[in-house]
Amino acid sequence: MKNILRSFLALSFLLAAQAIAKAEEIYLQSVQSGKYVTVVGGKLAAAAPDANSAIRLDTVRLQGNRMAFRDLRSGSFVRVGVGQGTFLAAGSPHIRGWETFEVIDLRGRTVTLRSLQNGKFVRAGVGKRSHLAAVSERASGWETFRLVDARSARQNAGPGSGVDLRDIAGNYRITHIAADNGYLVQLGQQMAARARFGLDGRGAVSATIGCNNLSTRIAVRDGRIRTDGQVMQTKMRCTGQGETAAEDGLRRALTTSRIVVREGRTVIFKAANGAELMKLRRM
Repeated sequence: MKNILRSFLALSFLLAAQAIAKAEEIYLQSVQSGKYVTVVGGKLAAAAPDANSAIRLDTVRLQGNRMAFRDLRSGSFVRVGVGQGTFLAAGSPHIRGWETFEVIDLRGRTVTLRSLQNGKFVRAGVGKRSHLAAVSERASGWETFRLVDARSARQNAGPGSGVDLRDIAGNYRITHIAADNGYLVQLGQQMAARARFGLDGRGAVSATIGCNNLSTRIAVRDGRIRTDGQVMQTKMRCTGQGETAAEDGLRRALTTSRIVVREGRTVIFKAANGAELMKLRRM
């Protein structure tokens, strides 16, 4: 009887520990804009309209109110100090000063984050892409975040919160393509005038930067993209400046995109970690 009781208590403790661990998986949401934190141009930004396209983080509690955040897809930690603007990005293999934050509770699940390394508060909305950076001396609206429980966010989002194929089928202009360094680049005026993307109701894709024609087939359901990774392409030699690099980026977007988001007339293709790979504008 005692052995059975010990086994029951051990199992209960294990289940409780697992539940606590799962509860620490969160999304960050900007209180000021309501946008979720995702990856834009390789750096964290408050730019996702919902949890479907946000970056999912695991919280690692340290001494006192200190905490580190780990990207669950890559297993790497969020670091401050990326670039001269002290931007935030996932990619660090360890927890040191630049990866440690003081989490200051305000009310409920609303917090401010202060970098242990430079003592500055993390601010959302730095620059046009709403990047996160540890730049503020004081905390106000743009320095406040919600820690949104990842499980609840997914359950509340429901299966219909993401777009389906019928929602995005149509003809578009290609406005932005991610370069090989991961940064989203706006196409030049001449190239953008010729760049086209078409998607029919059966998932057939036809796209061009203005030189070769690329074609493939995709499936889209609930904001998720499935592709066989095969892209057919004509063999014309591109002579325009940057056309070859742009075509390479287009091919990467067609083969590696896993998430699609629609914001009005704009459609954004993203990698599994939320990094933006291609941006389209409906014609």
